[in-house]
Amino acid sequence: MCATLTVGLGFNGYASLYPYESFSSLLYKTLGLFTLGFSAQTGNIPLQLDVARWLAPLLLSYAAVRTLMLMLRDRLALLRLRRLKHHAVVCGLGGQEAEDGYGWTVVQALVAKGIPTVVIEPNPLNVHLGWARNQGVAVITGNARDSQNLIQANVMQAGYLLALTEDDAANSEIVYQAFQLKQTHPDTPLLTCIAQVQSNELAAILYDDVVFSKDYTNFSARVINMRQMAARWLLAQHGPDRVLINAVSKMREIRILLLGNHDFSDDLMLRLARLGHYGTPQPIHVTMAGPQAESRLEWLSMRHPILSDIMSITAKDIELSFLSAQTTQKLINSSNPDMIYVCAADTEATLIWTKALARLPLNCPAIICQFSDTVLARRIESLCASHTHFKFVYPLDDIFSFDELFNTTQDQLAMLIHNHYVASQIDAGDTPGNNTSLINWAELPETLKDANRNQADHLQIKCHILTGSIQYTPEQIEHALQDPKACERLAHMEHDRWMAEKLLDGWQRTTGEKDTARRLSPALVPWNDLPEHERQKDRDAVANIPQLLRWIEEQSKPGRLG
Repeated sequence: MCATLTVGLGFNGYASLYPYESFSSLLYKTLGLFTLGFSAQTGNIPLQLDVARWLAPLLLSYAAVRTLMLMLRDRLALLRLRRLKHHAVVCGLGGQEAEDGYGWTVVQALVAKGIPTVVIEPNPLNVHLGWARNQGVAVITGNARDSQNLIQANVMQAGYLLALTEDDAANSEIVYQAFQLKQTHPDTPLLTCIAQVQSNELAAILYDDVVFSKDYTNFSARVINMRQMAARWLLAQHGPDRVLINAVSKMREIRILLLGNHDFSDDLMLRLARLGHYGTPQPIHVTMAGPQAESRLEWLSMRHPILSDIMSITAKDIELSFLSAQTTQKLINSSNPDMIYVCAADTEATLIWTKALARLPLNCPAIICQFSDTVLARRIESLCASHTHFKFVYPLDDIFSFDELFNTTQDQLAMLIHNHYVASQIDAGDTPGNNTSLINWAELPETLKDANRNQADHLQIKCHILTGSIQYTPEQIEHALQDPKACERLAHMEHDRWMAEKLLDGWQRTTGEKDTARRLSPALVPWNDLPEHERQKDRDAVANIPQLLRWIEEQSKPGRLG
C-alpha cells in the first residue's frame, strides 16, 4: 500500500513538472525513485514529488532489511532443528479448503499439544506459512520427497512424521525415504509415521509392504484415510447405539436414512457394514437418497459384492432441484427411518436437505454432517436451533487430535485384545504353526491389526447394548455378563462383526481347513451353524471386556495417556 502511494505521489509530481511527457516516460522516472534515480531540475519541486523521492528509498531499505530479517530467522530456525528431538515433521500444509489437504489443521493440533513441529511445504506462497512461523513452527520450503529436506528437518531424531500432501503416491514415497534413512541409522529413536492415502487400491498394496506392515525398533508406519477416520468418529460419537440408546436393545431392525452424495457417505456405509452389528434379529437397513444414489449404490456393490449380504440397502434418486416437502415426506414414509444422517456434497445442499426436514413433523433424530466450518454452515445450525431432533456435527474437524491421528488408546486396546486372544488360543492347545495369528503385535500384518482395532471400537457398542446406558463401569458389565443369555448375545454380535469384516476383506467360506494365504475359513457361517469351539472364541472375547474396561479406566487417570 505504501509502495502504491509512493508511485502515485511520484507520478503526479513528475506530471506537474513535465506536463508534455508521455505516460511511459513519467512511469519510468517514477520507478527510478526506488533506485535513488531522482531526475528533476533543482528549484521548485512539487510537494508530492519531494515526499515520494524520500519515501521510495526508505521503502526499499525497509524491504531489504525485512527480507534479511526473515532470512536470518529462517536460518536460525534451521540451526535449532539440529538440536530438536522427538518433534513432529509435517509434509504438506494444504490449502484453505479441506479438499486441499489437512496439513494445516494437523499442525494446529500438534502445536496445541505442545509438540515441536517442523513443516516441509513446497509452495513458498502457501497461505498458512505466516501463521505457522508465528506459532514457532520451523518451515522448510521444498519437496519432502527429497531426502535432503527430510535430513534438514532432522527426521533422524524426530518422533513423528506425517505425510499429508494431496498426492497419495508422494505421501507413500516420503515414508519410504524416511524408512531408508532410518535403516542406515539403526540406533536412532523410534519414528512413528503416517501416510495419508485416499485410494483404497494403493492402501491395499501398502498394507502388504513390509515398510507399513511391520514394526521396527526405530520405525513404524501406517496408512490413514481422513474420511474413514471421520466415519469411525461419527459412529463412535453418534452411532445408533448412542443415539437410540433407550430403544436399540429391543429393536428387531435399525433403519437408517442416509441423505446426500458426499464421498464421505461411501465410507460411512462401509463403516456401518463393519461395525453396525447391534444384536438385532435383522441386519441394519440403510436407504441411500440423493442425486445419483442408485448409481452410487451400484458402484459400491460392484466394489464390494458381499455388501448386500451383510446389510439391507435400497437407493432412491432425488434431485435437489425437485426437492419439496411432499417429496421429503414421501421419502420418510417409504423408508420409515429410526434415524437420519445428512451427508450432502456441499454447504448449500446441506441447507436444502436440512430445511426440507425442518418442514416435516419429524419424530426421529437427524445427524447433520457439516464438512466445512463456514459462516453459512454455522447459520444453518442457528436457524434450526429450535428443532430438538437435529444434531449438527463436524466430522472432519473433530478427528484432528493427537490420539485420533496416532490411535494411541485404540492401538493399545487392540494390542491387549490380540494378546488375550493369543494367550487363550495357546491355552486351548493351538500353536503358531496351525494359527499364523499367534504372533507378537509388532509382527502382526496391518490387516489383522485393523481387525483388532475394529474389535476395540465395537467394545462400547456391546456395552451400550448390554446396559442400555452410555455410562457404565467394569463392575456393572461384569455383573451383567453373569447372565448366560447376555453373554451369548454379545458373543453372537462379535461373530457377526468378525464375519462381516472377513467377507468385506475378500475371505470366503470353505468346508476344509483355514487357509490364510487364500483367505478361506470354515468359520464364515451363521452363529447357529458355528462349531462350539469357534463359539467359545467369541465368548472368551466377551468375558475379557471387564478387564479391558479396567485398563481404559486406569489410562484415563491424570498423567497417563495424553
